[in-house]
Amino acid sequence: MKKVFTILWLLIFIFCLAACNNTGKSPSSLTADDTGHEENEMQDQTDTNILIAYDTGGETGDTVEDTAILLQETIGGRLFSIEEDTDDHFSSYEFVLLGFAGENNTLPEPVDSFLHDYDFGAKTIFPFVVGENNDSASILSVISALQPGALLGDNALLFSGIAEEHEQEIIQWGQKLPLSNEALKPANSDGNTVATASVTPQAQQVLYLWEEGNVPATTEYTVNNGGYSDDPDFRPYITSFPVPEGTPVKGAVLICPGGAFQFRSDQPEGIDVAEALSKLGYQSFVVDYRLRPYTQQEGALDLARAVRFVRAHAEEYGIDENDIAVMGFSAGGILSGEMLLNYDGQINGTALDPDYVPDALDEITADAAACGMIYSFYGRLSVGTTDVELLRSGNLPPTFYCYGTRDPFYNQFLANADAAEEAGVSVERLQLDDMPHGFGAQGDWIPTYSEWLESIFIDNV
Repeated sequence: MKKVFTILWLLIFIFCLAACNNTGKSPSSLTADDTGHEENEMQDQTDTNILIAYDTGGETGDTVEDTAILLQETIGGRLFSIEEDTDDHFSSYEFVLLGFAGENNTLPEPVDSFLHDYDFGAKTIFPFVVGENNDSASILSVISALQPGALLGDNALLFSGIAEEHEQEIIQWGQKLPLSNEALKPANSDGNTVATASVTPQAQQVLYLWEEGNVPATTEYTVNNGGYSDDPDFRPYITSFPVPEGTPVKGAVLICPGGAFQFRSDQPEGIDVAEALSKLGYQSFVVDYRLRPYTQQEGALDLARAVRFVRAHAEEYGIDENDIAVMGFSAGGILSGEMLLNYDGQINGTALDPDYVPDALDEITADAAACGMIYSFYGRLSVGTTDVELLRSGNLPPTFYCYGTRDPFYNQFLANADAAEEAGVSVERLQLDDMPHGFGAQGDWIPTYSEWLESIFIDNV
C-alpha cells in the first residue's frame, strides 16, 4: 500500500510541475525566443509568394522589425531577417518587401550585401525604409542598380519615428500593394476552349488554348517539387479585353507578360497593358503560356495557338484578319520572337510533338503583322541574338523596341535592334531615359506604341 501511495504522490507532483510550467498558450500561439521577442510561427510559412526581408541593424532596427511584423499581419508572407544564415535562394517568391533603416537614400551594408548575394530577377521589390531625407525615386534607383533585372513597385514606404506612430500608414501601404498576380482562370465546363467556345466580342472570356489530353509537349512534368510556379495540371489559356462599346476597333494585340519563364507578371505586364490598349481601340488578349520546366519552344506554340484563335474569329472581333500583332515584356517578348522565328505560318504542334493531333485551328496561319519588344529582344533568356542571317530567315514583321537606359540589357537591345534592321526588318525604337527594367505599363510609352501599331495596320489595307 505504501508503494502505491508513493507512486500516486509522485504522479501528482509531476502533473503539478507540468501545470506550473504551462503558459496556457496553444501550440499555434506566439512563443518567446531567447531575446524575449515574440516570434510568430506564421513567419515560417512556405505556401506564399511574398517574402518580407528586413535588416534589424542600427538604432531603428526594432522599428524596421515591428514594421515587417505589421506588414505580415496585414498581407501575410514569410518574415526573414537578412542577418540569418540560410541556404534558401528565394526562388519561389514572386514579391519581395525589403525593409531597412537608412538616411539620404543610402543602403546599410547588410542590405547592400543581401542584394549582391541573391538574384531577384523577374521578382517585384517593394522597399520600406525608416529614416530621414529619403525619397522614393532615389531609393528605387539605388535598388535597381543592384538588382537590374528586378521589377520595382512604383513607390516606397518612407517614414521616420516608431512604427506605432505610423501604424495606419503602414497598413494602408501594404493593403494597396499589387501583390495578387492571380489572373482569371477558365471555367471547368464544356465549350471553354478556343476550339469549342462561342465568341462573345463585347464580354470578357477566359479560354483554354488546348483540348485536354491534346497539348503538344516534349517535357514530362508530373510533380511540382516547389520550384515551379505552375503545377503539372496547368493548362495554357487566353483572356480577352474587349474594346469598349462606341470605340472604333483598330486591330488586335496579343500580350505575353514577362517573368524570366519562372512567373507571369499578369497584372503590370498583362492586364494593365491590355486594359490601356483596349481603350485605344485594340481587341486585346493576355496569353498565359507555359513556364518552366516547359521549354521556350513549347510556350511559343501556346502563343501561336492564341494567334490562330483570334484570326479564326476576326470577323466577330471586328478586325481585318491581317491586323493582328504580338508583343511581350522581357521573357514574354523572347517568347513572341521564338514564335515568329520558328512557329508561325502553318507550323503546328507536330513540329515538337509527333503525338499531337492537329485540329481545324491548325489550318489557320499564326502569322503576325507586328511585334512589340518591350525591354526584350529576339533570342533566348538574357541573350539577344545578333545573328543577322537567322533574323533574315525568320521573315520577321515590323518590330517596336521600347527600353530604358538603366536596363541591364540596354546594350543588348541596341545590338539586337541593329541586327534586325540589317536583316531587313522595319524597326521602331523608343528609348525611355533613366527607366529601369520592368516598368510595365508605366513610362507613357503606350500611346507611342499605339500610333506606330495603327500605322502598321493601315499599311496592311
